[in-house]
Amino acid sequence: MRRYFVDTKILEEIGLTPGEIKVYLALIGLGETSTGPIVQESNVSVSKVYNILDRLAKKGLASHIVRGNVKYFKAADPWLLLSYLKEKEARIKAQEIQLERIIPELQLKQNSVVTEETAQVFDGLRGIQTARERTLNIMKKGDEMWIIGIARTPYDRLTTYFNEYHKRRVKKGIRCKYIYNDYARKPFGEHSAAFPLSEVKYTPEGMVTHAWIEIYADTVTIGLNFKQSFSVVIQNQDVADSFRNYARLLWQMAKK
Repeated sequence: MRRYFVDTKILEEIGLTPGEIKVYLALIGLGETSTGPIVQESNVSVSKVYNILDRLAKKGLASHIVRGNVKYFKAADPWLLLSYLKEKEARIKAQEIQLERIIPELQLKQNSVVTEETAQVFDGLRGIQTARERTLNIMKKGDEMWIIGIARTPYDRLTTYFNEYHKRRVKKGIRCKYIYNDYARKPFGEHSAAFPLSEVKYTPEGMVTHAWIEIYADTVTIGLNFKQSFSVVIQNQDVADSFRNYARLLWQMAKK
């Protein structure tokens, strides 16, 4: 059988398992066939191949017929992968709607057990993002947040998120004051200053940090992106007010 190279990464991204991909590609190359050639071509064990074929059938990507008490399997037309993806997108959209309905209930339940003093740690770059999202959940139009410092360590995967976040912040009418390290003038400082409701100042040259501080409402978030990434969120009005006083003092000392 003639072999062709297929980049299977996209198939994994739309939800097919490695085993499903192997079996599907084997079916594509073999045409209508019994399980023996599928096992040989896909290098998937006999004990697993029937289960995988059943999953592919449920996804609309394989079918079978019976001849002389023997099952013969066939791959669906590759164009049906697009239909599978669209069906998956429709399910995700429906799940999103359902999730939006229960989030207020979950927040009420969460708020019912929040004490006056709480501290939480959010791990990884996704955790940094989760911690930042909290600002939009609790702040109102006209509120002000402070961002002090910026990690020297690159976090390229979050750049797109931060851009999108600040657009939503501006749309909600939340003001932001940045006190960046001097090395962040380009591109971060100039880019941040271009957003409406934003002011930027800089600390003296030579200050290098891998962490930053966010102050808003009754909360202080300390973020770190060096060797490992995480955010520590401290919810306490007195702590937030103290950090806010420090921020105002730094603002007077910082330069535009």
